[in-house]
Amino acid sequence: MISVSGYKQFKQCERLWFYKNIVADSRVKNDLFRKEVTLLSKLQSIYAWRGSIVDAILSKYLVLAINNKYPIKKDYFIEQAMSMFNTQLEYAVLQKYREPDAVITNNPSFNAFLECELGDGVSDAEINQAKDDITNALTNILDDNYFLDYLKSAKYVISQRPLIYNFDRFSVKAIPDFIAFFDNSAPHIFDWKVHTYGTTSYDEQLIAYAVALFKVAKLKPHADFPSDLSKWKINDYKLTEYQLLHKDRIKRDYDVTDDKIEDFGQNMSSAIIRMHMAGANKKYSQLKSQDFSTTAHIENCQKCPFQKICKTDDYETVTKYTVRDEYFQN
Repeated sequence: MISVSGYKQFKQCERLWFYKNIVADSRVKNDLFRKEVTLLSKLQSIYAWRGSIVDAILSKYLVLAINNKYPIKKDYFIEQAMSMFNTQLEYAVLQKYREPDAVITNNPSFNAFLECELGDGVSDAEINQAKDDITNALTNILDDNYFLDYLKSAKYVISQRPLIYNFDRFSVKAIPDFIAFFDNSAPHIFDWKVHTYGTTSYDEQLIAYAVALFKVAKLKPHADFPSDLSKWKINDYKLTEYQLLHKDRIKRDYDVTDDKIEDFGQNMSSAIIRMHMAGANKKYSQLKSQDFSTTAHIENCQKCPFQKICKTDDYETVTKYTVRDEYFQN
């Protein structure tokens, strides 16, 4: 199964993709190497983590409020975010994921920082900045009354819904951040971004989401999709990237054009050919890490979660870790 983000990983470093998508498997219990790779695949930077918290809060509470016509209370959203922040911060900084009975899937407390596993930990300044960024991102969207009124006009909204369809030899998966369905207009797909400057555009990612929704709506619509969703042409779909952290609340709207759809299809075909030639369609037992080349850019290795095992396929189940606990001593 491939995705736009997965193919970008593959282009960046084939071996990174192999570890993250083939070796890592949370269902594996007895293979210590695969268990270690599964854990390493969960590592994220503190900057990525702030975005995951914002995503989680909006996915749960904004969807719940809109679909049930509940009041949207900013203070409540931020309170829930800070509760999640403190719980997951403690879990990551104290490296509880290394405890023998740690649960790494379906565990709302789980979090693991690259900085703690591979570096010198996270500083108080980084922690405080992440907290401020989460608060500011949520404040920006929850104070955007015009935008919230638009969402409230939707018939139904969903978030983080996996959309899977077949493309040649592979299954393709896309998980849009947020989709709003309307009675008399085409669906609107949103992509939340929590970036400091918001200079990068994500039209390719949104086009991928549009194609996935269109394919699923036509071939195998989900049970809660509007019954008339298939009447809309893909060119009618609306796409918006929302830079939540930017003080100007940057929203970039993208049109779904035939040229963009064709470019996406060509990119996917190219991706499938390249990944098929590398053996990406095979099972773990049929592959080894040496089948997948490493990145040509050494700077990519600095933030790679698989630094400890790359090229050697070696690992340690017990190591010494330095825990920075200044934050919890205040």
